[in-house]
Amino acid sequence: MKKLFIVFILIFTTQFVLAEKTVNANEQMSQTLISKAKAANDRAKKLKNEWRGTRKLIKKAKNLHKKKDYTKSINLATEALNQANMAIEQHNKQKNSYHYFE
Repeated sequence: MKKLFIVFILIFTTQFVLAEKTVNANEQMSQTLISKAKAANDRAKKLKNEWRGTRKLIKKAKNLHKKKDYTKSINLATEALNQANMAIEQHNKQKNSYHYFE
């Protein structure tokens, strides 16, 4: 009975350690994705091709990160990063086809 109790304690404490490592990894991933999305969106702004919803997604991701809801923050930051990269790609593909009337 004593051995079973020790095994139970070891399994129980191991789960907490693994859960804490997962939270730390998610926190870092969330922060990294938010930073990358912000940088890519700043580049899209400089190209004057920022998509209208990207900044809102970054703001929501930051708020969720502050609330320690890292999973949702990662999802929103990933979506914002994809949108910012697509805005940059769109600019690069269409930069020679724009006709400005000055």
